[in-house]
Amino acid sequence: MRAKEARGGKVGRAMGSSTTGQVASRHGKVKWMIAVAGVVIVTLFAAANFMVLDYAVRQADSYVGETEKRLVRNEFDRQIEQVVLYQSAMSVWDRSFEELADGRLSDDFVTRELRDWLWADFGFSWMVFAAASGEVAGAVHDGEAVSQEKAGYLLKWVVDLTQKAESAYFAALEPAAGGWRLKRPESDRDMLTPALPEIFTTGLRLINGKMSIVVVQAVVPKDLFIPEGRKAPTLMVTVKPISARLLADAERRLGLMQLGFAPIVTEDPNLMLTPIGRDAFNPLVASWRPNIPGAYVWTMALPQIALFVAAFVAVMLFVTTRFSSLVKALQKSEARNAFLARHDPLTGLLNRSGFDEVITAAARRAGLAPFAVFAMDLDRFKAVNDHHGHAAGDVVLKEVARRFSERVGRRGSVARLGGDEFAVLVERELDERSLLDLANGLVRDAQIPIAHDGQLLRVGSSAGIACFPLHGETVHDLMVVADVALYAAKNGGRNRAVYAGDAERAAAESAKAA
Repeated sequence: MRAKEARGGKVGRAMGSSTTGQVASRHGKVKWMIAVAGVVIVTLFAAANFMVLDYAVRQADSYVGETEKRLVRNEFDRQIEQVVLYQSAMSVWDRSFEELADGRLSDDFVTRELRDWLWADFGFSWMVFAAASGEVAGAVHDGEAVSQEKAGYLLKWVVDLTQKAESAYFAALEPAAGGWRLKRPESDRDMLTPALPEIFTTGLRLINGKMSIVVVQAVVPKDLFIPEGRKAPTLMVTVKPISARLLADAERRLGLMQLGFAPIVTEDPNLMLTPIGRDAFNPLVASWRPNIPGAYVWTMALPQIALFVAAFVAVMLFVTTRFSSLVKALQKSEARNAFLARHDPLTGLLNRSGFDEVITAAARRAGLAPFAVFAMDLDRFKAVNDHHGHAAGDVVLKEVARRFSERVGRRGSVARLGGDEFAVLVERELDERSLLDLANGLVRDAQIPIAHDGQLLRVGSSAGIACFPLHGETVHDLMVVADVALYAAKNGGRNRAVYAGDAERAAAESAKAA
């Protein structure tokens, strides 16, 4: 009896212990589920707030940035307009037109009007009156009359503007009794500025080391009538330097900081850049320190968001910090290693290994989608390295790589195989004309001067084109054919692209010319 009771007690204790364990297990699961649910809720809530706030901050920064760019462009447009108005007081004037009747300016005119007025009162550093042929009727630089030879220095840097001004002048001429008349723009009494004949051109140029506003306009009488025998224009070229005081006044009006100029290749995340003056030959852009409202928004809202996620951070900080830092370090290392294995560290383009993978994959599917390969290298790159140093060479490689990537876009892939050698895989628009247009565009991209350390670096490029499987049924054969076409392009005078089917003909023509 006692034995049965003893056995029954053991069984009861065992059952109780089992029940207690099951309850404890269920409680543990519930606690775990509650903890997970709480973490998920807090995380989702925090993520939603952060996402909304981050979006608002980015939109605010973007809006302010675009607004500041527009204000800066408008400010310089306004300054250019002021220079045009000051210059037109001299170029659209009967006395100026009469002075130039014999092709020369009198000493009194140069002294009173150019030196004592435009230079002394308005700070024009250059005032040159020149015919389209380049003959100078009179020139003043920094208040002193200068020779035709010295004035030619300025004209050399603004020849594109003088050509545009001359074209605008002839385009505005209309036959009239006894001569020609310039088209007169319609005046508007609601406008504060007078309507000027649209025969002027403007640009921003680096003149004598200073960013300057250049205005070119034909000298015409005020009634805009050009008599017989005076059709050929004399152009007035004026240069107004953008001084530190002008920039300071613009800063104050616009509410900006450190307004100035920077090369177009500047890569400073703390600078805002925008082109000004619509002058394609200007190597500099306006730069300034932007106002960033997002930082203020973050400062005001972050404490409230942090308050809601503090509990979660306190519980998970120790565990997640160590684990996540290890995982992140491993992931970053693996991603970096994987990237470097297939990409060029200088330019970010595919390297030879990465390009081999891409072209091999393209060859496997070439039955459904043929492709083309460009073999390219840079001309005169060694001269850049020799004369300007390897740092300048790296700048050239990175800029050329960027231009190549932008032009190729979604049509294919760009790789740097080593040194100044590049390769392009094209998988769209594979007809000969389209391929030659793309290759010639890449060649032109390489020829555009690259600003570095106050200098313009110049290189060129040549390209050879081969199509798979038309010019080779293996990757090796295709690359050989592309290289042959590249050498044909170089032997034909460089800075050109040669299609593989035309390589033999180009070589024959080169040999014949030799």
